[in-house]
Amino acid sequence: MLVTREMDYSLRILRALHRNGQLSAAAVARQEHMQKAITLKLLNRLLAAGLVESRRGVSGGYFLRRSCRDLSIYDVFQAIGEPPLLNRCQREGYQCENFPTGGCGICRELGRVQRVLDRELQRTPLSDIF
Repeated sequence: MLVTREMDYSLRILRALHRNGQLSAAAVARQEHMQKAITLKLLNRLLAAGLVESRRGVSGGYFLRRSCRDLSIYDVFQAIGEPPLLNRCQREGYQCENFPTGGCGICRELGRVQRVLDRELQRTPLSDIF
């Protein structure tokens, strides 16, 4: 599993909002040492996923819609559309080309490890990490 830049930056955006409350996209980008364009892109994805809200105007900005006590790393990765998968055979509906009727031993073992990984990514609330 590779934690992509989008996954990492999404967590950093949520950390900034958790620590500071409402912030502009520019303030989040500055605080977390990210480019404003990628910050805006990910804020929009987090907004669409219902993790953040925004207010327009002079006193506007972005803020958390859900408490970090109720969110885990797993939730964030799922929300931005990048499930933390070990291998393509872990995708829902995947048909193993080598063993189409039941999957191969490799797929089964990676599935077991995937379930452990998923539980671990769900275990700790973001508030404990931030």
